[in-house]
Amino acid sequence: MNHKSRIVAVLGKDAENHVQSTEQADMVELRLDLLAPDDPLETLKAVRKATNKPIIATARLKTEGGMFQGSERERIDLLIRAACYADYVDVELLADQRDYAISSIIKPVIVSYHDFQGMPDHPQLIGIYEEMKKTKAAIAKIAVTPRSLQDNLRVLQFLLDADMPLCMIAMGRLGKHLRAVAPIYGSALTYGFVTESTAPGQMSLAELCQARRLIS
Repeated sequence: MNHKSRIVAVLGKDAENHVQSTEQADMVELRLDLLAPDDPLETLKAVRKATNKPIIATARLKTEGGMFQGSERERIDLLIRAACYADYVDVELLADQRDYAISSIIKPVIVSYHDFQGMPDHPQLIGIYEEMKKTKAAIAKIAVTPRSLQDNLRVLQFLLDADMPLCMIAMGRLGKHLRAVAPIYGSALTYGFVTESTAPGQMSLAELCQARRLIS
C-alpha cells in the first residue's frame, strides 16, 4: 500500500446495497459488528465481489464502541476468517487476544486504539504508540477525543513526529475538522461514513471529499 493518505468509506448495515456509493473513496471499511450476526462473512463476500477497492475488515471491540454480540474468541475468529476476503484487518491494541489474532491473520493488520472520553497525556500517547510499533502492524490507528484546540495541535504534532504509517483521528465536535486536515500532516487514513455515522464527529463521505478538495 502507498502510505499517502487514503479516504476510507465506512459501511455497516445493508453494506452490500451501498457499495456503489463509495466511488469517491480510495478504500472501504466493513464494520462486521454492525451486520446481522448470522451473515457478516456473506456480506463481506458480497462487498468483495462488488468493488475492486481495498477492503478493511473490522469487528469493533465493545469497550471501544463495537456492537458484536458474541464472545471475544468468536470475534477474533471472525476477524481471522475475514482476512480471506479483505485486504486489511483492524485489530484493537487492547484486545485480550491481540497477539494471537495478529499472528493468525494472513493479511496486513491495522492495530487501533479508541478513546471516546478524552485525550491521553503525552507519556500515555507515546506508550500507546510504542506498544503499537511492537506489534509489527502495517498501520497504527489512534482515535482520541480532544477537549481543547491545544489537544488538536498535539494530534498534528504527533503525526509529524511519527516514524511508521499512522492514522490519527480526533473525534467529537472539536476534532471534526481534523478529519480533513490530519491527512495534510501525514495521517495515513481518514474515514467517512456512507449511510450512518459510526463515530462522534465523523463526516459523511461526500462532506469529507468536499472538505479535502477545498483545502488541497
